[in-house]
Amino acid sequence: MEVLSREIRFLLARLVTNFFAVLLAAQVLDDGIELPAQGSQPFWATTLALAAVLAVLNSYVRPVVELVLKPIGCLLSLLTFGLSHFVISALVFWGATLLVDDITINGVSAALVGTVIVAVVGAFGSFAFGGRAERE
Repeated sequence: MEVLSREIRFLLARLVTNFFAVLLAAQVLDDGIELPAQGSQPFWATTLALAAVLAVLNSYVRPVVELVLKPIGCLLSLLTFGLSHFVISALVFWGATLLVDDITINGVSAALVGTVIVAVVGAFGSFAFGGRAERE
C-alpha cells in the first residue's frame, strides 16, 4: 500500500524544487525580487509560501489557462515564435507573488528571469524526482 498518492508526491517534489528555485531567484535577482530580511523567520515563511503557491498554480491553474487559450494559442505561438507559453508562465509567476505577502517583483524583467530560473530548476527537479509520469 502506498503511503502517499502519486499526485501528492508530485506536488511535494514541485514544492521542494520551487523552494530552491525561489531561493536561487531571490539570490540572483537581489534588486528584482524583494523578500524580508534574508535568514529571518518571515523570509523562510515567505519563500515556502511562494513555493507552495507556485506548485499549485503551475500544476492546476496554468494547464487550464493554456487549455482555454488553445484556440488562439496556435496563432499566438506563430506570432511570438513559441514564446506564448513562456509569457503564460511569467504571468503565473507574477500572479503567485501577488498572492503571497511580503514579496515584491520590481519589473517585468525580474518576473521573466524568475520564470526562467523556476523553469530550469523545475526541469532538473522533474528529472531527479521522475516528473508526473508513473515509473514501472
